[in-house]
Amino acid sequence: MPIRRAKPAESLYAEVADYDLVVTPDAALASAINRRLDRPHFGTFATTPRRLAAGRREQAEDRLAFLELVDETDHDWKAIAYAVGNVLQCWEHRGSLDAILEYDAYVDDATREVVERLRSLRTTSKRLTEHAVDDDRSVAVVGYDQLTALERTVLPDDFDRVDLFTDEAFDHPPFHVFRSTTDVVAALLEAVSSRNAGRVAVVLDGGSQYSSLVESALEAADVPFYGGPGFVDDPHHRAFLRLLRLGFRGSETTVGDVAPLLTGMGVDVPVDDQEKRLSAVDAPELEWVRAFRVGVEDRTFAEALDAYERESGVDLARFDEELRTLGIADERVTAGGVDRLAYYLRTYEVPVDRDNDGVLLADAKSSAYVDRPVVFHLGMGAEWTHSAPQRPWVDTETQFERYVGNFQRLLQSGDRQYYLVRDAAGGEPVTPCLYFGDLLDEPFDRFSDLD
Repeated sequence: MPIRRAKPAESLYAEVADYDLVVTPDAALASAINRRLDRPHFGTFATTPRRLAAGRREQAEDRLAFLELVDETDHDWKAIAYAVGNVLQCWEHRGSLDAILEYDAYVDDATREVVERLRSLRTTSKRLTEHAVDDDRSVAVVGYDQLTALERTVLPDDFDRVDLFTDEAFDHPPFHVFRSTTDVVAALLEAVSSRNAGRVAVVLDGGSQYSSLVESALEAADVPFYGGPGFVDDPHHRAFLRLLRLGFRGSETTVGDVAPLLTGMGVDVPVDDQEKRLSAVDAPELEWVRAFRVGVEDRTFAEALDAYERESGVDLARFDEELRTLGIADERVTAGGVDRLAYYLRTYEVPVDRDNDGVLLADAKSSAYVDRPVVFHLGMGAEWTHSAPQRPWVDTETQFERYVGNFQRLLQSGDRQYYLVRDAAGGEPVTPCLYFGDLLDEPFDRFSDLD
């Protein structure tokens, strides 16, 4: 099938302007429609089902549920996280909290405890099941097929559907092919400046090399941006975790093992000492690391963080707050405790305060719509493809159609789109995002086969 032309926000607003309430599948599209509102409107106009039920202060419920349960059960952190993830995902796709109990292979003691606790916990999913839109309000639902079973429970019996797409095909812009990731980022910087930063968005894979290179390049050029690195990506947060792990590495720890930590703190480590054991090199800049490692198990997590803050000269109050939220700030540091902390930070996205100013960095697998005049799409390789949840309660065909629909909308975000890609990496062709195979008529194996 061809790429269907997505309706711009202006067209969608024209279709829904006379309704009392407009429900959309994602917050960015709701905000775009609200920005076109040209008349006084009492209360909420365009919003998502989750924001409709929970308000604009909606937070990631998987993390909140985990934090509520971690101190109330004897199960280990991984078991709790696994059960919470399964229960919430099944609830999303089936529309019922108890639906998970129908799948014997996924039901154990931890799952049952999670289900019972979530009955009383004020999660967004629970608010969704309890919320009902008044029948006397005129409601338009934009992109009904993109809503999950749980999201549809908030809708009234009577509502009108508005399609996200027209019957026309979208003639995509050409792919600009570069030799390297660095060349892609350099081309981006030629077009972006502090003067036009507020009009530009960059769509990329948040876990790719593009992400770190773009962030570093924008910082170096003094171009403001937001939406980029998360809590765990903060260099000092990563350095502190690395320091904790070094405390349990043993006598074979080399200077090279601590070099990334010291470099992040602005300390240069002689190249000639990289392969030597840490204990064998007599250098003042290494002394505090040795002392920290020797006494690490005598410290609590909070005391260890204080020691790092003193040495690095930074304030990590947000990290200290998270340690206290987890209930481990006053616990002694152990290898198992460090592993649990690292697992938590890998599994959940800890909220961070951001200034919404400058270039918008949007993750390709988390976004379906970006409301900026100029949008650069970087990479567009196989890493843009979602891994559909392999669970019996997920209709994989329906979920795939949602992914393809979101991808088509993302490709068309902005008044002008620029596709910046690499044709090869490491001597091998870069595989374009697999959704292109369903959307482009021409056969291809790599980007240079396309326009």
